[in-house]
Amino acid sequence: MKIICTYCSGAKTTDGGLIPAVRRYRSERIVQLGHSADNKDLQFMILSGEYGLIDREYPLPYYDHLLQPGEVDKLSSRVATTLCMAGVKEVEYHTAAPEIVAPVRTYLSVMEAACGRASVALRVVILEGDPV
Repeated sequence: MKIICTYCSGAKTTDGGLIPAVRRYRSERIVQLGHSADNKDLQFMILSGEYGLIDREYPLPYYDHLLQPGEVDKLSSRVATTLCMAGVKEVEYHTAAPEIVAPVRTYLSVMEAACGRASVALRVVILEGDPV
């Protein structure tokens, strides 16, 4: 199975309760990639620094957490387990350029390590500009 994936968004709706991830994150990038996955009949997942690799419909409370470099090893292990359990064989990971948007570097490191641990093919797609 192949999935399309991207990192979460710092901008979130502050509504209370649990809201599907695709609605919790206020990001046109996430919306557009979700549509792209639908058009390709692929599952769309989001890499959350707090919750790991989650399906777009995963119910999320409001939270505010930016993934830190010291968390990469633990989160990549968790993401590798998710990839294996879901039967993922290939990840198409969409990201801003890490040399331009520094915070995404840590998320990319998680995905690279997780795919390596899970023996999953990773294709990184660099998005233009500073996609939110």
